[in-house]
Amino acid sequence: MPDNRMVPGGDGPLAALVDAAVSVLAERLECSLGEARQRLRGLADRSGVSEAEAAAAVLDSSRAPVSTAPFDEVRRMASAAAAEAARMAARAVAAPGREPLADLAGTLRERLAHETGADAVAVYAVEPDASLQLVGAAGVPPAVVDAWSRVPAHPPTEAGYVARTRDPLFLPDRTATPPHYLLVGGPGAEWPSRAVVPVGDGTAVAVVVAFFVKQQPFPAPVREAVSRIVDEIAGEIADRLRAHPHQAGWITDAQSMLDALPGAVGVSVPIRDAAGAIVDWVLVAASPEATDVTGLRGRELVGTSTATSYPSLVGTELWHSLTQVLESGRPREIGPFTYTPQTAGIETAVFTVRISQFGGGVLLTWTRHDEERRLAARIAQTERLGRLGWGEWDLTTGSVYWSEGLYAIFRRDPESGPPTLEEATSQLHPQDAPRIAPQLARVFEHGQSADLNFRIMVGGQERHLRARFETIRDRTGGVLKVYGIVQDVTAREAAARDRARLVDIEAELAERLRSQQTEHRLVVALQQIILPIPTGVLHLPGLDVAVRYLPAEVTSRVGGDWYDLVELPNGRSLLAVGDVAGHGITAAATMARLRHSVAALAVTSTEPGELLGFLNRIVHDDASEPTATVVVAHFDPETRELTWAQAGHPPPILVSGGTASALTRPPGMIVGARPDSTYETVTTTLAEGDTVLLYTDGLIERRGGYDSDWLGPLLRTVAAAGPVAVDRLIERLQPANPGDDTCVLALRPA
Repeated sequence: MPDNRMVPGGDGPLAALVDAAVSVLAERLECSLGEARQRLRGLADRSGVSEAEAAAAVLDSSRAPVSTAPFDEVRRMASAAAAEAARMAARAVAAPGREPLADLAGTLRERLAHETGADAVAVYAVEPDASLQLVGAAGVPPAVVDAWSRVPAHPPTEAGYVARTRDPLFLPDRTATPPHYLLVGGPGAEWPSRAVVPVGDGTAVAVVVAFFVKQQPFPAPVREAVSRIVDEIAGEIADRLRAHPHQAGWITDAQSMLDALPGAVGVSVPIRDAAGAIVDWVLVAASPEATDVTGLRGRELVGTSTATSYPSLVGTELWHSLTQVLESGRPREIGPFTYTPQTAGIETAVFTVRISQFGGGVLLTWTRHDEERRLAARIAQTERLGRLGWGEWDLTTGSVYWSEGLYAIFRRDPESGPPTLEEATSQLHPQDAPRIAPQLARVFEHGQSADLNFRIMVGGQERHLRARFETIRDRTGGVLKVYGIVQDVTAREAAARDRARLVDIEAELAERLRSQQTEHRLVVALQQIILPIPTGVLHLPGLDVAVRYLPAEVTSRVGGDWYDLVELPNGRSLLAVGDVAGHGITAAATMARLRHSVAALAVTSTEPGELLGFLNRIVHDDASEPTATVVVAHFDPETRELTWAQAGHPPPILVSGGTASALTRPPGMIVGARPDSTYETVTTTLAEGDTVLLYTDGLIERRGGYDSDWLGPLLRTVAAAGPVAVDRLIERLQPANPGDDTCVLALRPA
């Protein structure tokens, strides 16, 4: 196999040295790049040195014409430059093959085996998109190396958990590990115990996974030894990754820079064939505001291939300009041009793109000229699907703006214009007017924010609304503007399009309110609209239910924890609790989709295992959906039988006779992982006074991982509570991980 590090067109430092010298000669001699490359080869042949040595001499003697440089001086300068280039190449590729840390992985395995008994080691580099790339392995079977060479950010793994939290994770027993992440190697690999340690201060640049064939309880001396050995070699790992052209380094730095840039900006690198010709381009970094014609945004774009994702661009002026800029270093601007997609359902768009050389690729900055029209159409669609409306009151000019959705909610003709505040207040329900009118006055007169639930009368009909108001004030406290979002919640429809609707709400409102800096409070308001939390005890047929939602410490992060209660026509009840992987608007959209899907599917089936099978297909068939864990239960008040199934979810807790225990879970994989997953169902008969807790992992997951008593604190807390009402019982519960959302549902036969 040829060593591409030593020839032009390869990937390594020596190839870059030769390419740079060719560019210098082309500029000096005013010839093409091909002619300059022939001149360089001729100089190397006449001097009796390698092409890389001649290239180094050209670069170091740029002040004098190449033709006048004595060949002895060429040899002297070239030897020094080539030696440094060889050292760079050695650092960039530490061992043959795909793994730049293969030798360090072997060293780690030997030391860990000697001091802790570890049998295998894997080293993963943390990529800018939060995925993991295997860069070194020792003692790991080839089949596992191939299958786990790249670990995506979702579904979560134990290595990804450590990369994100930067906390070491010690797992004594694979079979007892809660199903919050997959294990590297899968269930077929005989490694019952494993230790996972991060590499890097502040932000993890790599993760080391140590595997143990024999079960390891990880006492303190073993944990300390693992952490110490990894720490001693961490500096070398970081240096190798920075030097290697295909791993962390300049791409990570580029992503950090782009994270702070406004507008649509990205970095793309070439993909070459065996002959060195560019056959494709892949985006490796993107700014938060970068979007494409398919709706991907920010880091969701990382990894997209130009030829695969945007095939219409292949062979165009833009396509050829990428290579020209990379080779010449001269920036270019293309456009405006029309992009015509080859995929149905994607609109034609008009762009201008500026290309500049950057690192090992090109920096792209693009502007979409039809953005305003597209955004207006999407806002209108969002309001229609979500029964939402938007209003803006400018108190300095007296102007008022109502969106089409707000006119629809109040059944008002847009040609009549927005009503005055007095006219709008007159539509309040007579029973709500004494409470709501003073609160509206405080919003418009004193600039107070408000989150209101009220009723209005429209055409003799009563309608329930949910509204959130935010204000902008001057330095003296005077009210300048009022913004409001209103949702008609009279009848919540179960719709599979919840995900798209909520993503559009977050995206479009963020665009509109960017200058007013109110995005944070509006996102929190959206979460409250999606998942209303009742107070007190809910009374279903033969069943008392209490719900508690405990938000994460960072309240601006919309979480994916959810619950649902469905009262069935036959007097029975369907209950569900779930946890979508990750946070943010994507997790919230999937949460809403699953929550409403449970209610919709209950019309056709109340068998929990069958319902989970339907939910699994819904999530799996959409590649953009994150995975989720769910437990679904069906309660019969006549027999007091609780029939339930679970998908990778923590086990329900049964509190009976002053004791608490975890119910044995039937088999069931997380939804969205496999299209053909099946879910078994079990039935638990409840006695009088029994209580069952359904909950998400924030109640039990502690920072740093799980120990053998991972359910103990929860069991002891509920057992010690005594015979109290279900709402009082869940008030005693506190999340084990304040950095994660928690949803708890307690049910007791009435």
